[in-house]
Amino acid sequence: MRVPGRHSDVPRAAVRRWRRSAAALGGTAAACMLVVSGAAPVAPASPAAPIARAGGTRAICSGPNSAKLPCHFSTPSGNIRCVWTPAPNNVACVLRSTGRAYRLRPSGRAKAIRLRLARRGQTLPGNQQIVFPQSLSCRDTKRTMICNQDFATGAFTLARGHSHSS
Repeated sequence: MRVPGRHSDVPRAAVRRWRRSAAALGGTAAACMLVVSGAAPVAPASPAAPIARAGGTRAICSGPNSAKLPCHFSTPSGNIRCVWTPAPNNVACVLRSTGRAYRLRPSGRAKAIRLRLARRGQTLPGNQQIVFPQSLSCRDTKRTMICNQDFATGAFTLARGHSHSS
């Protein structure tokens, strides 16, 4: 595992914040934070724009005023659609084939909700992670979306046949 450090594109202040939080939470949380689909390391969440990194692909939900605007995104198959909203800060996703939907906030458990998203939004490339402010992140495969709190226990998984929350 590679830890962000001197030779990465992560700002030094972000590395210092990451190391302080890793020391406070212990090695297990730090190791879990670095598991990012086997691609490049992802910086810890910051109040700046949401970021996503996966090799040479472009960042999803980033650009001017992206920290203040809702971000719509979906899996490559389009069966799972999600929206991140800055106020209140949460991620909500719906599995279109079944209508099952969950919302996750920075603190607390994932909650089952009713949600209808007509807009597909940007498509996340397979096996990519997107990180939002206040330690919320989502990662996807071709037909699955997993969103969790990076330093807490709240999470949900949406997939045909085995959706659940914790």
